[in-house]
Amino acid sequence: MPLLFLAVIITVPYLEFLVFAEVADQIGGLSALMLTILTAVLGIYIIKQEGIQVLSSIKNTMDRGESPVIGLLHGFFLAIAGFFFLLPGFITDSIAVLLAIAPIRGMLGNMMVNAGKRNFDAKPKSTYSSGIIIDGEFEEADDKTSEIEKIDINEKEKD
Repeated sequence: MPLLFLAVIITVPYLEFLVFAEVADQIGGLSALMLTILTAVLGIYIIKQEGIQVLSSIKNTMDRGESPVIGLLHGFFLAIAGFFFLLPGFITDSIAVLLAIAPIRGMLGNMMVNAGKRNFDAKPKSTYSSGIIIDGEFEEADDKTSEIEKIDINEKEKD
């Protein structure tokens, strides 16, 4: 896994540079730079608007007493999209645009929830979950006499 992470860290900027160079060759260097900045600004604005809708949706879901998991996943994907919009480059901006589209976020969220359910169902259940569970409270008594013993002694002395 660390090698995969390292490969991504090295490969993505290299690919971004190659795509940027190709776009700059086609439309000009300054135009490519301005387009990159424009997509970042526009993307962050879109993410902000979508984020407000997702937060409102989560609040409504919570008010109804339902689970906000899907809304939280939408927010997670929007956060990733916002991060990708901040990274300069056309590849990350393209991925961010895809993550900003609500149906795609919904599809990815459903895939994650279903994968989580499959993993949860596949795990063996604990042997400790079956059986009798006794719920109670306890209080540690000091080494001297406990309160009940003191009451018993006081009652015997009164008799």
